[in-house]
Amino acid sequence: MRRRDFAGLVALAPTMLIGTRQARAQTRFVRVATAGSGGNFYRLGSGLAAIWNDTVPGVRASIQATGGSVQNVDLLAEREVEISYLAGNVAELAFKNEGQFAQRPKGRYAGLRAIATLYPNPQWFLAMSWAPEIRSVRDLRGKRVSVGMQGSQGEAVWRMIMGHLGWTYRDIRAEYTVHQAAIDQVRNRQIDAVIWPDAPGSASVQQMIDTGFARLIDIDEDIIAFMDSQGLDYPYTVPAEHVPGGKPFRTFASPALLATHDQVPADLVHQLTKAMFDNKARLEQVHPLAKFMTLEDALSGLPFPLHPGAERFFKEIGRA
Repeated sequence: MRRRDFAGLVALAPTMLIGTRQARAQTRFVRVATAGSGGNFYRLGSGLAAIWNDTVPGVRASIQATGGSVQNVDLLAEREVEISYLAGNVAELAFKNEGQFAQRPKGRYAGLRAIATLYPNPQWFLAMSWAPEIRSVRDLRGKRVSVGMQGSQGEAVWRMIMGHLGWTYRDIRAEYTVHQAAIDQVRNRQIDAVIWPDAPGSASVQQMIDTGFARLIDIDEDIIAFMDSQGLDYPYTVPAEHVPGGKPFRTFASPALLATHDQVPADLVHQLTKAMFDNKARLEQVHPLAKFMTLEDALSGLPFPLHPGAERFFKEIGRA
């Protein structure tokens, strides 16, 4: 290389370095906490991250498989993620430092902020053909019961139900499984019942019914009333078109929502919220649950305040 060419490269080096640093500074990383791989939060989060990467300039979004809502509120509180999928009832308990969060430091979850309600998340209850005596939640005493992953919304809800019944984990033989693992347990006759939340039209519930072993049982009315009295959960009948077998299913539900924390910049949250709703049709191709995501219901049942960036978006469209 000639000396003057080398000198030119040396002269350009600082400029190239500055440009690289500026590009890095302009890139905004968005970490999205979902739940177990294969579940609804995971699939929706994967689709949403792809939309943000394609449509929001400078954003690099990635998803994290987690143990579910209980872990996700802690990830938000510790600022280890920017966005999280949450079950409304778990989110509310955390924000209020109540229930299983009562012993956590006061104010730990004060920075949680909402983006939007996404869809209803009903509680499902299935019993197996080899346990015909199970006709009520109270008949689960001594049975092998799938209650969801430890630390998940499902397990948190089951703890609330046990509190209402006056039970502890000594009263059942708990299996901390969900989705594919629970389906395999049904096929292998390793559990007697399943009781955890999943969305309307749940593929996991459908697959368990398809084994020919599982049957749906309505949740006890007193348990529905109890859950309704505790916060965001509300009585809910899953429409026949979203129930295997085509018969309405009586239960309770909690809103599923997208959340963030108060340290995420308002302009970024505004862009992410707008991109999500602008690309709803694309998200529906990833998961049909996105059909339940409507602007009319987006501000219903929020467990804590809206993030200013999300609030700006809803004001712009006349919803806030």
